[in-house]
Amino acid sequence: MDFIGYRSDALGAAVDLVNALAEPDGTPEQMRAVLVADDYRLALDEPAAVEDELRAWAGRLRTVFDADALPAAAAAANALLADVPIAPHLTDHDGNGWHLHYTPPGVGLLDRVRATTAFALAMLVAEYGLERHGRCAAEGCARVFADTSRNAARRYCSPACANRSAVAAHRARARQRRDA
Repeated sequence: MDFIGYRSDALGAAVDLVNALAEPDGTPEQMRAVLVADDYRLALDEPAAVEDELRAWAGRLRTVFDADALPAAAAAANALLADVPIAPHLTDHDGNGWHLHYTPPGVGLLDRVRATTAFALAMLVAEYGLERHGRCAAEGCARVFADTSRNAARRYCSPACANRSAVAAHRARARQRRDA
């Protein structure tokens, strides 16, 4: 799977927004920083009130990651798509070459984020079902992931969670051998 360009940015933004919400001590500035890091330059000009709406949207995005069956994931993605203004068009702004925008020209940051993240998750579910996204498999972790690797083997949100889980499993096996 190779998400490129706009789709990749939007998928990364969806994951990053959900994971920012998972942080118990997250601040409004962190939510805005997620958008700036994912190339939503409009985030710098938005009023502070947008963070509450982004948090609510991140909670809705999470429903796709939390789905345990394909029909539930599709229904969650469809619910997201139903609530956003989608009017695809080609644009070549800011020297980025021609690329697709999913929202009508002139919409604000919130609508742009909602449309692109909803569309990216819908594409992910449509193309790959449940095998390319989900909740981190590490015990106690509330973060999510979208797997863009070649082998579709990702089950953790980060290498740190994967390593902690591997070490815990190794220690449990060693303890079991020692006790046997």
